[in-house]
Amino acid sequence: MAKRYITIVLVYLLLLFSASIGIPIVQHILLSTTSLSAESAASYGMVIWSIFSNLLSLAIIIPMLYRKPKDNKIEIGEKTKPLLSIVWIIGGVIGLYVAQIICSVIITMISGELSNSANTELLVDLTKAAPIFLIFISILGPILEELVFRKVVFGGLSNVMNIHVAAVISSLFFGLLHGDISFLLTYFVIGLILCFLYTKTKRIAVSMGAHILMNTIVLLVSLGIIGG
Repeated sequence: MAKRYITIVLVYLLLLFSASIGIPIVQHILLSTTSLSAESAASYGMVIWSIFSNLLSLAIIIPMLYRKPKDNKIEIGEKTKPLLSIVWIIGGVIGLYVAQIICSVIITMISGELSNSANTELLVDLTKAAPIFLIFISILGPILEELVFRKVVFGGLSNVMNIHVAAVISSLFFGLLHGDISFLLTYFVIGLILCFLYTKTKRIAVSMGAHILMNTIVLLVSLGIIGG
């Protein structure tokens, strides 16, 4: 994998795990300068740091990705035309939802109970506390994750190994970093489908679009804005 790809992954991980330091600092500042309760300060601290760290990640990663010629074989060849790309995005979202339903059934059969993803519940709670967090979940998060997990990890690994193995490794990495082991299967399958969309269309914008639309719909449904 190209050195700049490795650097991008390290930058992403560093900023991802910086939350353990950044969130308490923001929380302390809020408690010192506002009349927020400790609970509200904790929620706002997580929201502010998440948005800040994602924007910083994008500001660092995007120039690193596009300042040099492409070295990603996934994108070699003719790209899917824009209108057809929209069809792929819509079809991809449908596929993602069908896959999540199947995974939920499998997880329920194994665990013996129907439960919700702790990661999703946390994001919903944070959005209720600070609606601006919707921007992070629906737009910033998916864009950053597609650049890192699909373009960099999947694309980089596909240059040095079998494309299917690269998809499995990148999707497993994607699932593990969501920090919800009980739903690892769901995140893993989501990763595989997004790798497929990227490979078939040769456009990272397609997997980004499907990811953004999926997250937005899940959040709006969870908040009761759709179907509530």
